[in-house]
Amino acid sequence: MKKSKIIVGALSMMMVVALIAGCGSSEKQTASQPPASQQTSGHEGMNMSGHENMSMPKGDPMPMMKDMDKGLQDVVKQVKDGKTMDAQKTAIQLVSTTEKVMPHMMDAELKEKLSKAVAELKDSVNSGKIDPAVLDVKVKTMQELMKQATTDIQSMKHN
Repeated sequence: MKKSKIIVGALSMMMVVALIAGCGSSEKQTASQPPASQQTSGHEGMNMSGHENMSMPKGDPMPMMKDMDKGLQDVVKQVKDGKTMDAQKTAIQLVSTTEKVMPHMMDAELKEKLSKAVAELKDSVNSGKIDPAVLDVKVKTMQELMKQATTDIQSMKHN
C-alpha cells in the first residue's frame, strides 16, 4: 500500500512538473515568435522561419545542461544524505529538464540513450531502496551522456 502511494505521488509530481514546464515553455515561444515573423517578409521567408522553428528551437540550451548537471549532483547528494523524497523530486525535475534539452540535440541515438538513462536513474531513485553501487553506475552513465549531449549541442548553431 505504501509503495503504491509513493508511485502515485511520484507520477502526480511528474505530471505537475511537466504541466508547469510545458506552460512556461509555450509562453516563451509565443513571446519570441512574433519578432521572427515580423523580420521575415514574403512567402519564402515565412517558410524558412517555419522550418527553423521546427528543426532547431530558439534559445540557449547550455543553461539547461547546467541545470541537468546540478540536478544530477543534487540527486546523488540527497540519496547519500538519506533524503529519498527530495531525491525523488529532484529526479523528476531532472527528467523534465532532459526533455527540454532533447529538441536541441540532433543525434537521435544519443537522445534515445539519454532519455533511457535519465528514466532508469529516476526509476532507481523511486524504487525506495537504492543500491549505491547501481546508483553510481547510472550517474556515471548520465555524466558521460551529458558530455556527449553538450558536444552535440555545441556543434549546432543556436539562435
